[in-house]
Amino acid sequence: MVASGFALVGASLGALYLEPELQTTNRTVALYSSFIPYGLIPWALATLILLASARGIGRLVTLLPLAGLLAQAMVLLPYFNTDYVAPVGTTSTLRVMTLNLHYGQGDTAELLAEVERNRPDVVVLTEFTTQSAAIFDNPRWTKQLPYHQGSTGRASNQRNFGDPSGTQVLSRTPITVLGQTTGTLDTNIAVQIEANGHQLVLIAAHPVNAVRGDLDGWLAEGEILADFAAGFATQPLVLAGDLNAVPEHLTVRNLMSRNGLHESVQGWQPSFPADRLVPLITIDHVLASDQFRTIKVRRFAIANTDHLGSVVELAQS
Repeated sequence: MVASGFALVGASLGALYLEPELQTTNRTVALYSSFIPYGLIPWALATLILLASARGIGRLVTLLPLAGLLAQAMVLLPYFNTDYVAPVGTTSTLRVMTLNLHYGQGDTAELLAEVERNRPDVVVLTEFTTQSAAIFDNPRWTKQLPYHQGSTGRASNQRNFGDPSGTQVLSRTPITVLGQTTGTLDTNIAVQIEANGHQLVLIAAHPVNAVRGDLDGWLAEGEILADFAAGFATQPLVLAGDLNAVPEHLTVRNLMSRNGLHESVQGWQPSFPADRLVPLITIDHVLASDQFRTIKVRRFAIANTDHLGSVVELAQS
């Protein structure tokens, strides 16, 4: 019975991957789908339990959960896809940094140290509030990133509650605002920048999550963002931020497939929750169009935010 229970959990997670429309059943299912890659664990446990308890020919029954384990492993293959990895020695043309500031409470002094260490061409900051806005008057910040565009949310005086609506883009080079989404709770903004002689469109994104927006809001904002990105899909495009969805979620898969985008973050690098023992899910993304190849990816941690930041180096053709 225990093995059957584990197998049922693994099978349910596999079904949510194979039939992503099932994720729209209700909010609980949508949130449960965040753990699709972890379906390997219940399949493995079911296999081990049956191996330990079965005898003789009865052990053949372990082939069933073993088959489930192997099938579930296919979910992880996209994390190690090398189709968009740049050859060794390729020169970076764009270095993107992105971080969710957790209602503006992230330590901007520690973030500045990361900026000075990594020297990004462009930085995307979500959940940007008036608590963070002092960076615009800090000469060390303006030396690194003299240009910025976006919105600023209200300050928060509670650790786990505040205004997440603000999204800012900071850049080494001038920024041209191309537009932003309407009908979304938080700012999703498209800008044009130049980095190392290459023009590109950057979308700084933060669609609502399925807790705050409930299922309908989460799905609707995912659709709005996909429609918004479609307006720039014929140009070199990078979309970065907290998408409040893992790569297996319907919203991200739809966003990528409709707009010819791929994940720039390589390997298994969960980003949330960063203020717990270990991050478990990947909801912070840097997506890019076919003109870009990934050179290097690094996550980093700063105090007082529940997300890891990302530094992604890309080469644009």
